[in-house]
Amino acid sequence: MPTIADSKAPRSPRPVDARSLLESIVFACLAESTDDERVVSLMHMLGWPAQFVCCGIAGTPPSRDIAACEASIRNHLPTHADGTPQDCLIGKHDGHLVALVRVDDGTNPDEVAQIAETCFDGHEPIYLGPTRQNADGASRAIRAAINALFALKARTREVPQPMRCEDLLPERALMGDEDARDELITSIYQALKGDNPNDPTLQTVSISLGSVASLDATARTLSVHPNTVRYRLKRATEICGWDATDTRETYVFSTAITLGRLCDAGLWRDNGFQQV
Repeated sequence: MPTIADSKAPRSPRPVDARSLLESIVFACLAESTDDERVVSLMHMLGWPAQFVCCGIAGTPPSRDIAACEASIRNHLPTHADGTPQDCLIGKHDGHLVALVRVDDGTNPDEVAQIAETCFDGHEPIYLGPTRQNADGASRAIRAAINALFALKARTREVPQPMRCEDLLPERALMGDEDARDELITSIYQALKGDNPNDPTLQTVSISLGSVASLDATARTLSVHPNTVRYRLKRATEICGWDATDTRETYVFSTAITLGRLCDAGLWRDNGFQQV
């Protein structure tokens, strides 16, 4: 996993106000998977409650002006009923800005998406993350955003604008992003596998992937009619939301099934592969 050296509190000869320094420290801790009681306490000092819902956004500042972009994000956030600023953590990473925004207190994810599209450079990729809860979720949201920015370098096709975390699940999982790996295994592999050992959906998808999504070749291997294959692939889409006939999404399926089989075989631990 990449380290987040850029997110550390900056060492600068210029004076830094206490709140900015504290925010920088909290962001760096969350980016490095530190979300214990000490971090929760620091977040409380910044006005964050113990329980909250948040999401992450990331992008490139227009004209590479980080300070102006940060100010723009904060200015576009609605204030609380008492006029105080909305809760937001912003950190720098490799020329990008990553912002963590609360979405359970006057701001919703759609508004955050609009803020991202307004404040970031529209000619560069803009990332929108899912909603997460509390400090642990905040840490995962920030790391997902940073990992997505890294994973972009491995994409061979254009990403949607703005892109969402699921658009880069395979690349993030191969980088060692545990959230991406777990989502692929749970939402695709285990969902297709189901509770019925006689359910042919997972087998059909697997063979289809090996047959370059050819209905006829898959049908011959399974000794069934092509329409049966078509029905099973449609059912796979209904189960997990991914299309096994789409070129990009077959790669998502392939990565998920490989990771799932490694997990079932006991060749996976929480931080990577087992020694064999």
